Amino acid sequence: MSPRRALSALGLGIVSAGLIAACLPWSIEAPGLSRFVSRSLKESWGVSLNASGATEIVLLPLPRITFENVRLDDGAASGATLASGGRLALQLDTAALLTGHVTVESLTFDGGTIHLPQDADDNRWAGLAERMAKGVAENRAHPRRLVLTRSTVTGRDPRDGRPLTANDLELTVVWRSTIALIGGLTWNGERAQFALTELQPHALFEGQSSPFSANLAWPTGALTAEGSGSLGEGGLKATGTGTLRIRSLAGTLAWTGGDIALAPLAEDLTVEGAFEAISREIQFPSVKVTTGGNVLEGAGSADFGGDRNAVQATLAADNLNLSPLLAGLMRLGGFDGDAEPPAWRQRSLALAPLTSGDLDLRISAGNARLGPVQVTDLACGVMVRARGIEASLGRAGLRGGTVKGRVVLTSDEGDDGLTRVKAQGHVNGIDLGTLMGDLGGERWVQGTTRGSLVLEGAGRDVGTLTGSLAGRIALRSEDGAITGLDLADMLQRNGTVAPGALARRNGRTAYEHATLSLLIADGVGEVAEGSLVSRALTATVGGRLDLLRRRIEARAEVASRPSGEGTHRPAFAFDLSGPWDGMSVGPAVPARPVENASVQFRRPGADLPLGIRAYAPTSAP
Repeated sequence: MSPRRALSALGLGIVSAGLIAACLPWSIEAPGLSRFVSRSLKESWGVSLNASGATEIVLLPLPRITFENVRLDDGAASGATLASGGRLALQLDTAALLTGHVTVESLTFDGGTIHLPQDADDNRWAGLAERMAKGVAENRAHPRRLVLTRSTVTGRDPRDGRPLTANDLELTVVWRSTIALIGGLTWNGERAQFALTELQPHALFEGQSSPFSANLAWPTGALTAEGSGSLGEGGLKATGTGTLRIRSLAGTLAWTGGDIALAPLAEDLTVEGAFEAISREIQFPSVKVTTGGNVLEGAGSADFGGDRNAVQATLAADNLNLSPLLAGLMRLGGFDGDAEPPAWRQRSLALAPLTSGDLDLRISAGNARLGPVQVTDLACGVMVRARGIEASLGRAGLRGGTVKGRVVLTSDEGDDGLTRVKAQGHVNGIDLGTLMGDLGGERWVQGTTRGSLVLEGAGRDVGTLTGSLAGRIALRSEDGAITGLDLADMLQRNGTVAPGALARRNGRTAYEHATLSLLIADGVGEVAEGSLVSRALTATVGGRLDLLRRRIEARAEVASRPSGEGTHRPAFAFDLSGPWDGMSVGPAVPARPVENASVQFRRPGADLPLGIRAYAPTSAP
């Protein structure tokens, strides 16, 4: 080989080796290099860099420097730590590097910790944000790509200031004409994925509006939104449309660590429509809410900025199924059939699980179903505050009549576990027989009925509340009939029932009016007035009803009405006794004292008018 060719081959080999060496990472000890980079970062971003580990450098194809065990501090006087630990890789602009400056094209932070503000006065990130905003306004160079991998984020909960930590953060920020943030993290043991795209940095940093598109998904739900927003002194402002779908409300609240009023009564929830957000307050001028198979439309708002979350909404639906709500209430009260018979008495009535947030909800519906009962023209509302719940039924059409009512539950001021209940209601003109058929029972009473109810009590559980109830229930039915029983025939037979099932099945007693007034004290109701009047006879009822033990002890007396012919049949009586679901009817027996009775009955105010709309019983001395 000629010397010229050998020299050329040698030169080519040296160049090739140099290029290969420049493409390989080299670990070096160069404290001055970290100081040089730190000085440039402080000039550009107001951030100082400290690295206590090895430094790795790659020259080609683009210069890249990687620091081990780094700490990024705020360059201001406070010097608070922004990030620590892990590896920091900086890809640098070649042209700027040749002129002795550091311009970061891409930044990758792996395995470290990001330190967000720890309290309201912590402004460690304010200097960096201000410098970036100024750099955007002056059209300076900025990183085109930022990547966080296997990182931890620490900060505080803006709701109550408690410390929060998110693990396994994976974040990619791509900054060109627009900014896109895509990634995921683990929070409270659950993985979430998020994306925020279409942001225009120039508009945001100049206080103008920027379009955005957001997506967030977690194991029990998802959120999508798009619109425009801005950053100002008042915080985030945004308008647009969005959809929130929650498959499990309990799971979502457990994941977020938050709560809303009446959360245990709902399982799924979907909210979609237009919104206007200012800081942590959201207005919904037009919204559709889907829960429990119901679709309601209206308007509302939510405020997450105070000590308690607050939700307000006015919603309407053509058809509304309230059966899931009824099932939830029965489950909380122990009447869902899953518990043993005595277990319902021990179900706690503490309101704390239901009053974790404020709620003002107004609902109307053309048709609504509550279990087997169908109602029309429904207007109702629920209001929840820190120590109480108020549910009101403004109106509802029920089997030819109307129903109104109100229930107030409040926690005792000195004992949150003790709940006080006040209820009142009024029915007018309902078809009692048809309603009994809707409830799955026999239509043994028919007639147009009106009545009122006033009750109050207090207790820690369902049993003690039932045992403390006091108040009054009054009913009056007109132009009706009792089926399966012919009192006139029994009167002629001296109190005996005609033999044969056919006779009993065809028995019927028509009446002009029937009344029942029940005075309740200490969970036991006494019949203050019970009467039935027909063309041929009259009947009176007396006795008592034990609400806690679900038993009835009553006696009915039947007598003929005087007629112009002067005929008069002797009166007879019969007893009704036993549990509600297995009551027995038999001939009257002489009254005898009740031994070992745990409750004594009294008869206060027996002459109160039937049409009374409110009654406040006084305790016995």
